Amino acid sequence: MFDRMALAVAAQLVGVAGAMIDLAAEYARQRHQFGKPIGAFQAVKHLMADALAAAEFAKAPVWQAAWSLDNDLPTAPADVSAARVLANTAAHRAARSALQVHGAIGYTWECDLHLWMKKVWALQAAWGDTSWHRRRVSRYLLGTGGGVPGLVLADDGMTMPGLEQVR
Repeated sequence: MFDRMALAVAAQLVGVAGAMIDLAAEYARQRHQFGKPIGAFQAVKHLMADALAAAEFAKAPVWQAAWSLDNDLPTAPADVSAARVLANTAAHRAARSALQVHGAIGYTWECDLHLWMKKVWALQAAWGDTSWHRRRVSRYLLGTGGGVPGLVLADDGMTMPGLEQVR
């Protein structure tokens, strides 16, 4: 159940990242400065292109993790954690980039960006944060617990302290 929920959060984070990129792109087309849309400036283009690339690169690992879980592959836990790391990173980058494009208005009630950013912040901590999933992937790749504090070996791999109630 843990991996399915972590995967659901990863998928939602990829979708939220896309929504924030779309919101920022629309704002960049509407907002004019120096007589042209701010989206015409190279710095804004690069900022949003990097966020879009991160969001697009996070999609395939999410699909791979879903396929791994559906087919009960032994790599499924590592696939889910890799998808979560990439989805968390993409959503975080999209949130930061969208806020930079919007400026201070992104924090106000006049713009929905702050709602999307709050979703990202809440989802990043749900079902294991980024550092926990990174440790899980590295443990899988290295084949050891690696002496990482807080990691507990279980029959099905690794658990987080406090998640025994979920199992």
